[in-house]
Amino acid sequence: MTERGHDGVRPLPDFFVKWRDGWGDAAVTWTPTDYLNQDAAVGATIAAGWLYNPSTVTYRGGVFLAERFNAANVDEWFERYPDEPARVESVVNAVKLYDFFANCDTDPYEDSLAGLAADISVCWRGVLSLRYPELTVHVETAEDYGPSVTFWTELG
Repeated sequence: MTERGHDGVRPLPDFFVKWRDGWGDAAVTWTPTDYLNQDAAVGATIAAGWLYNPSTVTYRGGVFLAERFNAANVDEWFERYPDEPARVESVVNAVKLYDFFANCDTDPYEDSLAGLAADISVCWRGVLSLRYPELTVHVETAEDYGPSVTFWTELG
């Protein structure tokens, strides 16, 4: 599978193109990283580090997002699916992007959220593979209730 950005191929988000167009001809070469050069973007960009490089914990042979981890909840899932640790990881680690933006109007960004999920999945695959070299990391995106990302691991 070719990742977004491979060989420079990557569509620009509509919100960014509209913003860039507002700056006139001088901005024609600007990229989304130029959009970050605003006071309002600094804090959000720093906070996004927790999304792209999440803290994780290991528990019962699985890897889980620390921010979402609750041992009792994981134990309940293991009771339900005792022989399917990958399934338990996949369910517990599922992140729906709309949940991150529950207090936000996402309409101006709808064309870009699936791409954001794809970018997160690339980062998670790389980060988790480096963090847990003894495991095979699987990362998956879906569009169930808006874009979502999850991961699970296997030995080897």
